Amino acid sequence: MNDSQRDRPDPVPRRRRRRRRGPATALVSGTSSEFLGGKPLPRSVRERPLVFLLGPRGVGKTSVAHRLVEPGTLHLHERALLDAVSHQVRQRQWPDQLDTLPALILEGPSFLPHRPGMAAAIQALIGVRADAGLKTIITDAEGATALGMMEGIAPELRATVVLRFPVGRGRLRLARHLCEALEIDVRHAEQTLDLKPWSYAAVLERLQQMEE
Repeated sequence: MNDSQRDRPDPVPRRRRRRRRGPATALVSGTSSEFLGGKPLPRSVRERPLVFLLGPRGVGKTSVAHRLVEPGTLHLHERALLDAVSHQVRQRQWPDQLDTLPALILEGPSFLPHRPGMAAAIQALIGVRADAGLKTIITDAEGATALGMMEGIAPELRATVVLRFPVGRGRLRLARHLCEALEIDVRHAEQTLDLKPWSYAAVLERLQQMEE
């Protein structure tokens, strides 16, 4: 080893810089029966204050919403929500203490894309509730409405549940369960598989016709 090598300091091992990633928005998917059965709910859905329930009409969003909160929780459908926003604009306060209730369900406000002022008021409401750790469930069949309402809400405060209809044998199992509930021959379940469009309501209607 020569003098120049002897005097050179030992190389310092280069540390890999780890990227700090913010908490990702929780996204889970499944059929309504998966959320309504005895299985524990996903932790993010249980613990995060703001939950968006997305999925086509009739997929079970309302039933799942009520599973996530205590019985008797206030559930505002679109007309009642519209009236509540109008009250807030006029009185500068939310009726029925909507901003402080322990839990609240808001039913798919499809009017929001066409009424930016009301959209801003509801966004402010869910933001205040989320920051305070108060549970708010928002159901939406359109999807675009919910995406707009997510803006400004920290990812760690919200979770999204995408509900879908069962497929394949899952549809047959559901139809058989309904046959048993209606006390009709379970073989009738096979005759619901050709329904288009397929939905829980369509299956029930077909089986009730067979029951008559």
